[in-house]
Amino acid sequence: MQKTEKLNLQKIVEPIKGYLEEVNEEIEKRLYTGIDLVDECALHLFKRGGKKIRASLIILSSGLKDQIPENITTIAAAAEIVHAATLVHDDIIDKSSLRRGELTVSNKWGNKIAVLAGDFMYTRALEIAVGVDRYDMFPILSSASQDMILGELYQIQYSDIDLINIQHYLNIIELKTARFMAACAKLGSVIAGMSNSESDIMYDFGLKIGFAFQIIDDTLDYMDNFDNPEKDTASDFLSGKITLPYLRLLEKSSSYEKDQLTEYARCPKHESFAIVKKMIQSSNTFEYCIEVAREYVRDAVSLLDAFPSSIYKESIINLTTFMIERRY
Repeated sequence: MQKTEKLNLQKIVEPIKGYLEEVNEEIEKRLYTGIDLVDECALHLFKRGGKKIRASLIILSSGLKDQIPENITTIAAAAEIVHAATLVHDDIIDKSSLRRGELTVSNKWGNKIAVLAGDFMYTRALEIAVGVDRYDMFPILSSASQDMILGELYQIQYSDIDLINIQHYLNIIELKTARFMAACAKLGSVIAGMSNSESDIMYDFGLKIGFAFQIIDDTLDYMDNFDNPEKDTASDFLSGKITLPYLRLLEKSSSYEKDQLTEYARCPKHESFAIVKKMIQSSNTFEYCIEVAREYVRDAVSLLDAFPSSIYKESIINLTTFMIERRY
């Protein structure tokens, strides 16, 4: 099943395969310093490749009205570097041991080096954005980066089981995930020279698929994920993150079950995760979360009616659908 899903994603992005290869080359070139420790840390997360969803979103968005513009891979690489930097820092905060089947940067080299590596990646990405001689790119990327940091702080403030609710959860994923997806879609449209109204449409499109992507990602944490044995399941629960599946289960539980779930969240353990997972799987929680994500996707796809039919439009719609059908 894992191979089938990955092959489907590869098929979806086939029209931009050459561009994505250039993005990989650009990332290696831009992060290379000649200092072994820096180079190993900065490129560590790219060893497995990754899905390059954000790069694909930038490239496909840029081709929605015409040909894909030159230098698009440079800004796409910058976006992927920013995303990787956030993962390095997230893993420090969450004390995660694995990422994409590999030791995290913080686990392998320690928190001090991981913080500095993440900082280096952030600054290098923003330097790239300025260096493309399109100064309208910089505020979009820098604003999205700030939003992700604010989202992390917001999550810390409202992560307590007594404070978190569905609205706070949505606020968190908007800041941490959705606005960066929105920025990527807008970056593609702006560098392609689209009108302000068209760029606003793409921002809204990216925002909606960002919500859908994160909701599915959080739901996968509670699934029997045979498709990806590398996924570090239970990581959200054990790090104290309360996501939509947990909130929905709380919402539909009896008073006694709510008390139990509240205690499990206050002192998360592997044993209690197994109980929670079973409760979620025996309820309609998965169906609810997936339907919420589908609604975001339906709204997002309808926004693309503003653009003519093309191979890139077909690919971006398929990419959007993939986000709720993926199993890794």
